[in-house]
Amino acid sequence: VEGTSHTRDVPDCPSLGGVLHMASERMSDREALVKICGGEDMARRVERVWDEMMDKKRLDLSSQRLNDEDFSFLLKGMHMFARTSGFQTERIKPFPIEELDFSGNELTHKGIGDVVQFARTQGSDATLIDLSDNRLDDEAASELARLVKNYSSIATHSFIHQLLLSGNNLGKNGATKLIQYAHWERDRYKNEREPPQFLKLDLSDNCIERPADLIDDLKSKRIKCTSRQDDECTVYLPDFMDQRDPMPDPPPRSSGPSRTFNRYDSGECFDFQKGRCGRGSACRFSHGGRGGGGGGSRGRDYDRRDDYDRRERRRDYSDDDDDRDRRYRRDDRDRRRRDDSDERDRRRRD
Repeated sequence: VEGTSHTRDVPDCPSLGGVLHMASERMSDREALVKICGGEDMARRVERVWDEMMDKKRLDLSSQRLNDEDFSFLLKGMHMFARTSGFQTERIKPFPIEELDFSGNELTHKGIGDVVQFARTQGSDATLIDLSDNRLDDEAASELARLVKNYSSIATHSFIHQLLLSGNNLGKNGATKLIQYAHWERDRYKNEREPPQFLKLDLSDNCIERPADLIDDLKSKRIKCTSRQDDECTVYLPDFMDQRDPMPDPPPRSSGPSRTFNRYDSGECFDFQKGRCGRGSACRFSHGGRGGGGGGSRGRDYDRRDDYDRRERRRDYSDDDDDRDRRYRRDDRDRRRRDDSDERDRRRRD
């Protein structure tokens, strides 16, 4: 009909500028992930670990020989990927995982703080944390103690059920701290309607001195720990008697005027490595397994002086030759000047 307009509904479509903007945002997210991960390789690892975690409901980083710095990059990357992928819509939302496996790596007390913080936030739904076969010692015990304490309200449970620390370098002091914290945290809630279950704390294959005496000492302080599973215990210590010899303490290093002489404090002897140290036991440097054994040969020192003498003689010869050449050139110039002067005088007379 003339004068009437017919319109057709068209579904809303993003403009070209909007599409480019979204692509730019996605590219920016990717670049940010690479930056926070410290490189492209770690960013790809984060993406792969994320997919496996969402599929298996467990975070498996076992037997990858990750060091402290690697863990820092990877866990930061996991946090960023959770936000950019749309999973992390709240400030803190635990990942849907039941286990955290960090075993078989090179984690030390310097990097354990990042792992513990992750376990108590994004990984707080996990009831099993495996940190076995790392390099954790007594200096890491203060951070590890946070894992055996009561979790905050963000988690679906208050306490973890298993903490596996076998194959590390924990000693008596670190083990005592962990067992005491684990007991007293659980003992506080023993009269509640649903008291927490015992903690399986695997400290086998560490460096704990006299483990049986340690258990007896803790029991005397009303700490309910045992190496045999018991319904009355708060801390179950499987294979606790299986320990390595304690690591030797480093030798003390004194300073000041009363310092005892220690030839190894000054490093390797360079002359000894070259086979020419003749100072013997009086040398303040280390005579290790390399170099000319037997403290070096004094004959090599004579050879070295002979080398110096030969270089000096060559230098003297060179200087003599230069002086001789300079004298010859000077004599030639004087001779040419006299010849020129005689030639001019002869021409004037003629």
